[in-house]
Amino acid sequence: MLYLVLYFLVPSFFGFTIKQFNKNYVRSLMLIITTSIIGFAIAFSVTDSELSNRILHGFGGGFVSFFACFLVVKDTSLNLSRLQFFILSFMMVATLGVANEIIECVLQYYGNLSFAATIYDTWYDLISNTIGSLIAAVIFVPLIRKL
Repeated sequence: MLYLVLYFLVPSFFGFTIKQFNKNYVRSLMLIITTSIIGFAIAFSVTDSELSNRILHGFGGGFVSFFACFLVVKDTSLNLSRLQFFILSFMMVATLGVANEIIECVLQYYGNLSFAATIYDTWYDLISNTIGSLIAAVIFVPLIRKL
C-alpha cells in the first residue's frame, strides 16, 4: 500500500508526470512483500519480545519503508540527487513511524488494546525506525544516480 501511495504522491510532489504502471510495479511489490515476510520471520523467531519488537520496527518500520521509497524513485525514474533522495526517504520513514505510534496510542486509549506497557516503548519504536532507515540509507543512497 505504501508503495502505491508513494508511486503517485512523490512524482507529483516534484512536478513530474506520473508514469503508467508497468512490470516494474509488480516486481517492486513482490520485492517489498518478500522483504517484509523475511523481516517478520526474523522478528518473530526472536524469543525476547522486547528485542523482537525492536527488530520489527527497525526492519519493517525503517528498512522496508526506505526500500519502498527507493523502488518508487527507481520505478518512476525521478531525477533526484542522492541528498534529495535521502532527505525525502528519511522524512517519509519518520512521518510513517510517528503516524504508526499515533495510531497505536489511539487504539490503546479508545480501543482498550495494549501495545505497550510504558510510554518508553514509543520512543524505542521511533529510535528503531530511525536505525532501520539509516541502515537502508547506507545501502540504497549510493544506488541513486541522477539522470
